Order: sequence, then C-alpha cells, then structure tokens
Amino acid sequence: MFMKNSKFQHRRWYIVLLLIIILIGLLPRAVEILSGNFLFGYDMGLFFEKVKRIVVERNFTLIGEEVGGRGGFFQGPGFYYLLAIPFFLSGGDPYSGMVLMFLAGSATLILTSIFAVRAFGRIEALFIVFLMAVSPAMVAQSRFIWNPFFIPLITIGVLFLFYEVLKKKEIALPALFLSLGMMFHFEIATGIMMFLEFSIFTAYLWCVRIVRGRYVLAAFAAFFLSQIHFVLFDLRHNFLITKGILATAFGKDSSSHNVTLLYAQRMIENHWDVFRYNFLSTFAYSNVIWPVLLVLVGVGVYAMIRDKKVDDARKKFLVFLCISPVVMFVLYMKYLWPIWQWWLLELGVVYIFVVGLVFSWGWKRGGIWRGVVAILTCLFLFSHIKTTIQFYRSDYYDYGGTHKIRGKIDAIDAIYQDAAGKPFNLLVFSPPVYTYPYDYLLWWYGNRKYGYMPGKEKQGTFYLLIEPDPSKPWSYEGWLETVIKTGTVEKTWKLPSGFIIEKRVESVL
Repeated sequence: MFMKNSKFQHRRWYIVLLLIIILIGLLPRAVEILSGNFLFGYDMGLFFEKVKRIVVERNFTLIGEEVGGRGGFFQGPGFYYLLAIPFFLSGGDPYSGMVLMFLAGSATLILTSIFAVRAFGRIEALFIVFLMAVSPAMVAQSRFIWNPFFIPLITIGVLFLFYEVLKKKEIALPALFLSLGMMFHFEIATGIMMFLEFSIFTAYLWCVRIVRGRYVLAAFAAFFLSQIHFVLFDLRHNFLITKGILATAFGKDSSSHNVTLLYAQRMIENHWDVFRYNFLSTFAYSNVIWPVLLVLVGVGVYAMIRDKKVDDARKKFLVFLCISPVVMFVLYMKYLWPIWQWWLLELGVVYIFVVGLVFSWGWKRGGIWRGVVAILTCLFLFSHIKTTIQFYRSDYYDYGGTHKIRGKIDAIDAIYQDAAGKPFNLLVFSPPVYTYPYDYLLWWYGNRKYGYMPGKEKQGTFYLLIEPDPSKPWSYEGWLETVIKTGTVEKTWKLPSGFIIEKRVESVL
C-alpha cells in the first residue's frame, strides 16, 4: 500500500510541476493572443491571400511559394491548407492565424512532455519541457504567423520515431520518413537536409542490422507518397522542379558567384554564423554562459555513455543528437550560397534534448552536478520571468506603427471615413513593392465594414496610402514622381502609426 501511495504521490507532483512549467511557457507566447495586435506584413498578407483563393475562390493548389535554389524549388502547400481551417472557422479573420501559431507552440510543449516521459522518464521530461518552455527562440515562434515555425513541432515527432527505431521498433521507420515529408510543407530547405541526414543514419542502421531492408524500402515509399503533389506538379509543368534540383546540385555557379577561395571562405563564415546564432538563441544568457554549457554537455554526454545504468538506446540517441548538427553543417557545405536562420529551426529542438538529458542525469547524480544544474535552471527561469514581464509591459501595449495589424486597419478606417461613403480609388506604396497585407485587409475588413471595395485607378478621387521605408524614409517620393505623377493634391496627413495619406483628384475628360 505504501509503495502504491508513494508512486501516486510522485505522479501527482510530476503532473503539478509539468502543468506549472507549461503555464509559464505559454504566458509569453500569448502576448499577441491577448492584445489582439500582431505583426501583419508581407508574408502574412501573402499567406492569407493564398488561403482566400483556396477557401473562397475554390482555387486549390499543389504547391506553395517558389523559394531559393536555381529556380524550381517550391514550398509544399500544407501550411495553406492548415491555415485554411481557422480561416474558414473565423470568416477570414487574420487573428485566427495567431491562434493557430499559439496552438502550435502549446502542442510543441505537450508533445515534448508525452515523448520525453514515455521515452526517458519523469525527471527527464520535466527538464526537457522546461528548457523548451523557456527557450527564447521557441517562445518567439508562437508570436508570428510564419510557416517555418511549425518545424519544431514536427521535429519532436521525428525524434520520437527515431528513438523508437533505435529501440529496434522498425515499424516506426516509415512513419519517420512520412514526418520528414511533412517538413517540405513548412520549410523545404529544412526538409531536404533532414531527409538527407536521416537517409545517412538509416543506411548506417541497415548496415549494422538494426533495421531490415524491407522497412527501409517502406520508409522511402512513404516519403515518396508525401511528395506526390510535387510529382504531379512537375509532370504538369515540364519537370520544372526536377530541373531546379539538378541545377542546384550539379550546376555551375554564375559569373557573379564564382567559387573562388575568398567566396568559399565567406560562405563558410555565413554558415558558421548561422549555426552559432541558432545555438545561442536557443538558451537564455547563452552568449555569456555558452562555454559552461558546452563543457557541461561534453562531460555529461561522455559520462552518460560510460554509465552502465543508462540503457543502450538512450546512449545511441544521445550520440545521434550530438553529431546531428555536425552532419547538418557538413551537408550545408555543398551549398555554397548564404543560408538563413529559419533553415535550422529543428536544431533548437536537438540542443534542448541534449541539454535536458544531461541536466536530468546530473540532477540524479547529486553533488556538484546537481548544484550546477540547479544554478543554470534558476538562471534560465529568472531570464524567462524577466523577459515575460518585459513583454507584457512593452509588447502588449505596442501599437506597432505600420507593421502591426492595428496600424494598418486604422489607416484603412481613416481613408474610408474621409471618403464619407463616396466611391474612391486607392493606391498603396509598400517597401516590399507587393501590397498583399493591404489587399487582403481591404477585402476582409474594409469591404465588409463599409460595403464597398476601392478601385485601383488614378481617376476621380483617389487616395495614396504610403508606408515609409524605415531604412529609406524618402524612397516613396520616387514612387510619387514616376508611378503616380497625376492628380491634384487636396490634402496630406500623417497618422500616429507613421502612415502617410494623400487625397488627390484627377479629372476625367
């Protein structure tokens, strides 16, 4: 009876601590959800324009946006179809996109806890979920509507499935490669590199007979099925994707990017800086304490591998986690072009699992190990609390100027109200050139509230909505002189957000 009660007590305290950790992790992730004011820029406007075509116009797509490489590389359309669910439920309200990102962040914490406790135990789960909850990089990913920020959630599933494979549960291998295929819907660069990396590890596991050939074939078949939309698109468009892949993998660099020694050195520096930032942004204070973290992880991993109490699957998994960034860096060396932070979002999850496993092992060891772990844990918690308070003091009340949705909606209101119900035309200047956020908001907000859409002609009464470029605040003047030119200016005014509005009249002869 005592043993049963003891186990119940341990389980109860585990649940309580886990819920507290998840709660403190969700607080900073919820700033935009609670304020209702969030970033709505070029990418967000594009996303909602694409989803509108799917939901409202029934214009379904096999691909997402074209990206990188030498042409022919496209994101998968999965993010659009996922975003279509809250779009449909909310009637197109962009706020639904923020809800989706908050749910993705919440799901990342919950899925991490399920995986970690099932694979390793309660102490390990608490440390890993805690590090995930307070990670500055992970927190930021719930606060912006952006497709690559789903990569950590998928990575949790990939790591769990790989751990199952290491435990000789071969049936998990096809599901693992199917999950890798899902990454192509959110960031194709990550998906390609993760596929190559796990293909290498799978080949090794096959060589050492941890997995059998039929499961390897089933895994690659599952991956192929996950890419069938790309195959169909390629067949319809004269193998555009295949040509892009071959050109990127085997094509020669253009004259502007000749592979000289200096150019190669700069690309290596770019890759190193991106990898370094990726690690530093994962943990608080890591720009100061990174040597301590590296030493602790290095010594801890070595000690865990030598510890006979640590099971074989966990040791192999730990080795995989440690060499994964190295393998990824080597793979990127073939790509002598700049890489970007969002291509490596999966590595943040890898670092958290490594540090979490070392922390939990050190905590169980006691002594100086427990002291070091306790100090670092308190530092991370203190930073997280401090940052959360700062978010609610500043970001929660931040109007956001021309960048957040409230400023854009206020600008649209100002124009409609000045027009006083009379038809008008509207032209928008935006530094990215494309005006997706404004086009979408005019459709979703302006048209529904005021009952009509403005035209886009320089005729009759027309307004100019100008979003000044912060780096070149004068750049819109060239737009006025070359693109607009016509019309008599009736009035010009500047909104508190920074938007400039001009009202012009052009006579129609």
